[in-house]
Amino acid sequence: MKSTTTVIFMLGITCFLSACGTVPKSRMHFIELMKEESGVGPWKRMAFSKTIEKPFQKAFDNINDKLLGCVPGGYQTVTMRGSSMSSQSVNNNSRIEKVGSDKAEITIQQYHSGTVMQSDGGFYLLAVDMARVGEQSVRLDFFVGKHYLGLAEAVEHWANGSEKCHGIGGNP
Repeated sequence: MKSTTTVIFMLGITCFLSACGTVPKSRMHFIELMKEESGVGPWKRMAFSKTIEKPFQKAFDNINDKLLGCVPGGYQTVTMRGSSMSSQSVNNNSRIEKVGSDKAEITIQQYHSGTVMQSDGGFYLLAVDMARVGEQSVRLDFFVGKHYLGLAEAVEHWANGSEKCHGIGGNP
């Protein structure tokens, strides 16, 4: 019985430690993990593409405008219990950058102070590769966990020229 308990305990530790190895080391590593499309429920990893009918520069400008206006910079929480106080800050790191004349990368990360095992810049929430398909259209390749699918949907709407935040940052 004691050896069975030890084996189960060691398996649990092994599973726990192997999960730690999945912290993305870079944006590209995050994309590779999402392409596996593993996981279930809200933790499902997803990779999919959408093509929209907008010129590249217009879609780029639309997304850039909304990333700045809709994704909040972060927040801080303070907790008091008895005579002790603790605080944690959360910083959002959202960016869009051109990586060529017809390609761009959109990345949204979230950094939690006091949390270990994060990628540089914070946890990856979303990565999108944007590429010109023709004069009047672009392809958006999304890499996201299912629980952040709302971010992907918002980016698609923004690329199409939507003026709304689509629930991002608590905005309509």
